[in-house]
Amino acid sequence: MYIFIHFNMTDDFESVSEVFIETLLNLCFIGVTLWLNRSMHTYIQVTSAILFCENFTSLFMLPVIFWATVAEDWLSYGALLIVIFWTWALIGAIFKKVLNINVFAGLVMSLFYLLFSFGGGFAINSFLTG
Repeated sequence: MYIFIHFNMTDDFESVSEVFIETLLNLCFIGVTLWLNRSMHTYIQVTSAILFCENFTSLFMLPVIFWATVAEDWLSYGALLIVIFWTWALIGAIFKKVLNINVFAGLVMSLFYLLFSFGGGFAINSFLTG
């Protein structure tokens, strides 16, 4: 997801600061979630799994984003949505397994995670950098 969000940024400071803020929010969200579930002993494994999944799917997302910006047809945007949903499902599966919850609850946790980390990172960075 990092490559997808920072593809169009021109200011280097803004890009670096947003990635730093998003990473902190990622780590905090996972930490608070595991702390509330009383499973902090899995923190390193869970953060590694989630960040690896995000970066792995971003490798597939980069050529799709290029294709979507060049072609601008429904097929390229559909492929982009598939990769985004794939990322969402992978993170949901990780939360399902770690928190011992059902699939729907794992997907909801994944949605909250993505909104909190990326939406919050964008909002905080926009507030700080103007």
